[in-house]
Amino acid sequence: MLLFLFVSGTIEKAYFDGFWGDFSYDTHGYLDPIDHYLDRGSYNPHYRMPGYGFWYGLFLIVFPNVWALNFLILFQAICSGIGVYLLSVLGAKVTGSKAVFLTSYVLLLGTTYTSWYDHYLMSESLTISFLIFSVYFFFRAFEKSSVWNLIFSGLIFANLIFIRPVFLPVGGVFIFLVFWRFHYSIPKILRFCILFFIPFLILDGIWIYSGYKKFKKIIPLQESFLGPTQSNVFYEPAFWFIQSWGGNYLWWDPGAEIRYFGVGTDNLEYFDKEKIQFPEKIFTSRYNFDSLSVASERLKDLKVNKDLFSITEFNRKSEIIYDSFSRFSKSIQDEKPFLYQVEARISLIRQFFFTTKIRNPFYGLEFPIRDQLIRLKSFMYLITLVLGYLSAIILLAFTKKKPIYLIISGIIWYTLLIHPILLRVIENRYLMPSYPFISLAIVLVVFELKNSLKLAKK
Repeated sequence: MLLFLFVSGTIEKAYFDGFWGDFSYDTHGYLDPIDHYLDRGSYNPHYRMPGYGFWYGLFLIVFPNVWALNFLILFQAICSGIGVYLLSVLGAKVTGSKAVFLTSYVLLLGTTYTSWYDHYLMSESLTISFLIFSVYFFFRAFEKSSVWNLIFSGLIFANLIFIRPVFLPVGGVFIFLVFWRFHYSIPKILRFCILFFIPFLILDGIWIYSGYKKFKKIIPLQESFLGPTQSNVFYEPAFWFIQSWGGNYLWWDPGAEIRYFGVGTDNLEYFDKEKIQFPEKIFTSRYNFDSLSVASERLKDLKVNKDLFSITEFNRKSEIIYDSFSRFSKSIQDEKPFLYQVEARISLIRQFFFTTKIRNPFYGLEFPIRDQLIRLKSFMYLITLVLGYLSAIILLAFTKKKPIYLIISGIIWYTLLIHPILLRVIENRYLMPSYPFISLAIVLVVFELKNSLKLAKK
């Protein structure tokens, strides 16, 4: 992991001289509130939960700004390496097989798909690592009824939720295993659940209190997964509309339908509006392509001339745009429910797995020599997904003797269910927290099927 960090070619001047890693569009959303808190005593902007920024703040107390960032990158790489080891150990402890450990360790260590974000100031790397840590120490507590392992697992789980709130429902799988372990003994179940969730309840209580003081309302996690730069008229209304029929809302992806409405024109050198085509099936009796053209022109006018409008005029034009897109989306739900409920989600699942074209082995690339390596890597990714999701189903057959398989399978299927199906979000990086468990599931199923075959022969 550390070797990858230093040879990846990303050691360059970014925002600060001497910074080792890379930034993204989300970076400041994690770090700025910590800077504001340490400088002025208040967490602002109060949008993202401070699970990721906490570690930056911890280093910032001791080191200058740039070195705090460098140590955060180093911390991510170290956690990533430990996570690979612990997940492999988990596989070995569950199966009692050294071969499972070695196979898992080699596979997970060689998976650059998850380690790619170790050198980015983003939440992906620590989300992956902390999810693995929490599962591992919960398993130790589950097997030995260890209080300290349970509390430590709960503390890591709390930090995970403060980094990526969407994983809170995974705690339900942990609770289910507790019921399984103690055969519905209420006192033992309550004790186990309280010890596990008490770190989160305490920390979330503090977070809710700080939010109530600021906004005079209760915000248990965060209000929306849209960031401050997205929760505005130039992105949000088109985003909800495109989600409703399963289009591509990723402004940075050339050809994405959301770019028809001017999103991304400030950030990219080219604009491909004329090349974007909307499928005929999305149109209803309440809007057509001309309606989308009008909405696009309204957005363009508001974006280009925003400084010329008064606040009242800007808000009035914004309301018209929001209402238009809301009407488009509502008409799809009313007139084309199959498109909205089924076809759109199938399209979103496909995009979820192949958001970046480099993940798609069937996508045409321009560089012959590099194409072969990219396609090989893409095919390996595709094969891993197919085998991994099949393995996540097969593992359920072995949960009676090894209930921890339920968590491994649950994480794999929950990640797919919550993102493209329920929330309708398609960024491929949201798949990453489950990817190490997908790889481990394949190894575990091979072991279990091999053992079953041996028993059958005997």
